[in-house]
Amino acid sequence: MKEKKPIDGKTWQANINQAIDLINSSSSFLFSGDIDPDSVGSMLSLSLYLNQLDKEVFIIIPEPLRGNLDFFEKIIKYNSIRILRTEEEINTIKNYIDMVIFCDTANTKLVPLYSQISNYILSKKPHVVEIDHHFGADSEELTYYGIKLFRKANANTEIIGEILEVLYNKNPERPNPFSQRNIILGLITGILGDTTGGKVIHYKEDYNRWMEKLGEQLKNITRWRNSADNKRIEDCRTSKFGDPAQVLDYLNKVTKDQESSLKSLNSRVESKGNIGFLSLLPSTYQKMNRTWNSIDSDWFFDLMGLLLSSVPEKTGYVGVIIFEGKNAARENCVFIKIRRAINFSGIDLRTAEGKIKELFSSLYMGGGGHAGAVSFRIHRLDEKELLAKLESLFDFLNGVTDLDGK
Repeated sequence: MKEKKPIDGKTWQANINQAIDLINSSSSFLFSGDIDPDSVGSMLSLSLYLNQLDKEVFIIIPEPLRGNLDFFEKIIKYNSIRILRTEEEINTIKNYIDMVIFCDTANTKLVPLYSQISNYILSKKPHVVEIDHHFGADSEELTYYGIKLFRKANANTEIIGEILEVLYNKNPERPNPFSQRNIILGLITGILGDTTGGKVIHYKEDYNRWMEKLGEQLKNITRWRNSADNKRIEDCRTSKFGDPAQVLDYLNKVTKDQESSLKSLNSRVESKGNIGFLSLLPSTYQKMNRTWNSIDSDWFFDLMGLLLSSVPEKTGYVGVIIFEGKNAARENCVFIKIRRAINFSGIDLRTAEGKIKELFSSLYMGGGGHAGAVSFRIHRLDEKELLAKLESLFDFLNGVTDLDGK
């Protein structure tokens, strides 16, 4: 597959216009992408609008959305959009898909059930649109054909927002997508998710434009019921999103037990020179006397995002977190997640891929991300051997960290 490259100018306009024409002429859609706030927000926002246009929509989400993304699942079910979770369910719709839309996913290894999508759906050569903002490392086109909507953006939902604008501007007689609360919520959640709640912004003009537009729309179209009406508690101000700040608060919410665990985990962050390091391997579970399963636990899922933000701040430069889990193909692996501190920009973290490939060789499974946040996967190995190899990674990161870039 070809490495992804940003598209702009006339090529971008031609691609987006072609994508819009094919979307308008297609009747049934399959959405797929890596599962995080930005990818799910992207799939949800566009699928809700297509559903409103009486088009049939399916979304691949292998496991129920957990923890702080549970409201997405409720929106999907409320709008009767069908979720596909298994190979068998993909097989049942293989003859009905006009277009496949991939969102916010760097490569095929991160697409849930990609081999099944390829065998059952892509083999029939439906229209394909790939929408993404990941470049460098092992990012690559997901198909040899199809329309590529690759652009530099703070979040994939910014690109989805542009698609919705063009869809509506070309057909203004249709419903306005930006008058739909759930579409707005999906777009806002994606942007907040990929900018660490607005703290890490790569393209400030785009961020300001979208958050101003979406935030104002959300406030304008949110209706509150009288507090005396206790029959509709879901419409009260403490249980309904009325502005982006409330969305962010929900994404960051933790229980008292989670807050205690978060404090305990942060106390275990080690300083490796300029690198903050947290191991969440099985030995850590034993020391904390906890019995959660790292990949299937709401507890773990909710806290990971907060840890990814807090660990780099231990040193103010770079943070590394490792834990065992399963990749998109449901294979056992170890995740190595690396993120810059909010006020540090002295290293492009994608350069760590070469060192990780060197250290783990045939154990390397893939990875990538952005200049400020990357995630790599390796096959599981002995914990002591893994930790020993990571010392070389810390040496590498310390050696290339530009202290003047802070």
